[in-house]
Amino acid sequence: METIEDGCDGNMKRHWYNVASDLNKALGAESVSVDPFSVGQHGCGGTYNGGNKWFITWVKDTFLLVSMQQYEQQLVNAFSKVVDYNPFCKYVEPDSKLITVEWDKKDPKGRFAELQNAGEKEGLETLV
Repeated sequence: METIEDGCDGNMKRHWYNVASDLNKALGAESVSVDPFSVGQHGCGGTYNGGNKWFITWVKDTFLLVSMQQYEQQLVNAFSKVVDYNPFCKYVEPDSKLITVEWDKKDPKGRFAELQNAGEKEGLETLV
């Protein structure tokens, strides 16, 4: 469901406005906005329901990380519909206290083991 289009540089990319459109379609409501000034090479940020800030980092068909101020299951479900695979874990970032949910299409068990071994994430739990 990810909407990928030609970028100005000739490469295929997922523009910030497509991130918002894809999520709002998955949610069935206009409850997600994306800040165009937050866009980086592999991520962006926005709000859900007018206030809960979220930030993503992703590489198509590889992984997705969503960090948000408050955990929102509906937002997590929408991201799952968009990327077409499910998250495998969530945790609290020690410095920012943002709740992060991770998707890994290639090796979620290996990534979870990596997170466990690092021991830096608060409340690390599996979602599988």
